[in-house]
Amino acid sequence: MLHTAWKGKISFGLIDIPIKLHGAIEEKDVKLRTLHSVCHTPIHQEKHCQTCGREVESDELVKGYETATGQFVVLSQQEIDLVKEPFAANKAVELLHFVSLDDIDPLFFDKPYYISPEETSLKAYYTLLNALEITNKVGIANVFLYSKQQIAIIRSVGGSLVLHTMHFEEELRSVTDVPNLSTTSSVNESDTQVTVELIDKLSTSFNPSIYKNNYRDALQSVIQQKNKSRRSYKSKRKRRTRYSTFNGNFIGEHRSFYFTADKINSREKNVILKKESIKKANEEVR
Repeated sequence: MLHTAWKGKISFGLIDIPIKLHGAIEEKDVKLRTLHSVCHTPIHQEKHCQTCGREVESDELVKGYETATGQFVVLSQQEIDLVKEPFAANKAVELLHFVSLDDIDPLFFDKPYYISPEETSLKAYYTLLNALEITNKVGIANVFLYSKQQIAIIRSVGGSLVLHTMHFEEELRSVTDVPNLSTTSSVNESDTQVTVELIDKLSTSFNPSIYKNNYRDALQSVIQQKNKSRRSYKSKRKRRTRYSTFNGNFIGEHRSFYFTADKINSREKNVILKKESIKKANEEVR
């Protein structure tokens, strides 16, 4: 059973088709984590403020847009939500036009999703699917998905509707920006003929099952061999909480001390550090 990534409806004209989206891609890459070579403990990214010299809590974070001059336009989550709300509230894949798939350059394609119908929309779902197959067309749609407005195509694939998100035209880089291209380069006709013959010799029908990720398989083999030979390591990770402070009147050397988690509560620690940061800022103003 595929995981449901999104619930909504396909909408065009006076027709609404309740649907669900399911990711059509399952990543098979070997996932490697970064460890400390001494104790083989996974490394975690800390939210650290260079100005205040301490870790920050999630409730202290805001979003900001960096301008060309290096300044930041700060946006609160409320301001972002006010913009997003009318788009996110529209749970519709709005079909705008129908075109031939051959008219769309593959550069535009992004991520595919299988579309499943709700039990109440089976008839409308298969009516649209059959109509797309008969006309050999795909639908161009507008959808707000994962906090982004996107364009997409809806097409028939193997007895199912598929939604394929696409890039907007302004997101594609121009081919004129590709370096070292020339329209005046001379091409030897004999060389071209040899290349055409080679292409004809290697031409065949597309069969995706014959193409394998040999690098991934080789890397996975090394991992399995080391695991079988007991050359794997268990992390020596301990629960520790870092506590940072400033000595004197908060202008001296920055020092870090480590305490076990049962001796100091992380939230209490950050309350103390907030007060230190505020006091330091007030001293600098004076």
